[in-house]
Amino acid sequence: MRNMQTNSFSSMYKLTFVAFFVALFPHITLAQTCDNPTEICGNESVPISSFELASFSGLDIDSCLTGNNVTVVRFHTTYLSSSEGVTISFSGLDCNGMTLEAIVVEPSALDPCNTILYNAVSECASSSEDFEITTSSLFVNTDYLVLISINTGIVPLPCDLTIYASGEPLSIEACCPANISYLESASLDVLGGNGGLGYVWSPAEYVDNPSAYSVIVTPPSTTVFEVIGFVEQCEYSDQVLIVVGTDIDVPNAFSPNDDGINDYWKITGLSSYTRSRLTLYDRWGQEVFRSIAYPNAWNGKRRSTQVPAGTYYYIIELNEPGVDLDPITGNVAVIR
Repeated sequence: MRNMQTNSFSSMYKLTFVAFFVALFPHITLAQTCDNPTEICGNESVPISSFELASFSGLDIDSCLTGNNVTVVRFHTTYLSSSEGVTISFSGLDCNGMTLEAIVVEPSALDPCNTILYNAVSECASSSEDFEITTSSLFVNTDYLVLISINTGIVPLPCDLTIYASGEPLSIEACCPANISYLESASLDVLGGNGGLGYVWSPAEYVDNPSAYSVIVTPPSTTVFEVIGFVEQCEYSDQVLIVVGTDIDVPNAFSPNDDGINDYWKITGLSSYTRSRLTLYDRWGQEVFRSIAYPNAWNGKRRSTQVPAGTYYYIIELNEPGVDLDPITGNVAVIR
């Protein structure tokens, strides 16, 4: 499912730095460590301002995280299988010109502070300005840590930033858009959430079981359905469009001779498709008439001139967003 970097994180760290620090100072409670990291959900910004002292004394460390202060952020992937990775954005850096260093790792579930068991899933990045890093593809339903360090020197200096995580592994997916007739039903599913925690579909009045992952919907008109799913402490949502098609009745003839009888080409139902486009051609393929959503029935004129009697050919493109609907084609006779 993924092409993950397989190099052991031990080549970058030969030190379980946080565990070592806790062992030296057991009376101190660290706010953002490997065993108590800052939690972040997908598509949510979280401010970071707390860094803790890390000791690398006497140990050989790789050049990735060289700072003497660290902070740890955790995210948990959803159940949505994806070949894409997660992008971690660092913005609003206000760190007195200090360089921020960051990498994303997969820790051991049994020993999250043992850096020897870490696998790196991103490149190591460093910057004193806004930047982002993107991981390789990730496992579903799995913890990952974002390790961040700064080097404040002898005198601690403040460092503030905002972290934001996004990508398919931090999302759910509602499936699939459909076009149905009036009073018909459609089946919808949601992928990526924890089924044991349930779901919330809305508008609930058109859903047979609003807490299920697979539902039947019967909307009376075109409706956007939203579903909310949950993974651990995170809430994710997605939307899906169900188009309730209005029957479109296209007359095959009319007589625009101003006698008050059948003077207009009255197409019923087309105005319900607000993005539809009707194009009418003569027998030589020249465009005669065009309309969006067809708010006014055609009176048989091209600009202000009556078109000759004869057969004309039309294409109606419904252009309903999120749904692939075939164009409607045919011909209409203008009778004088």
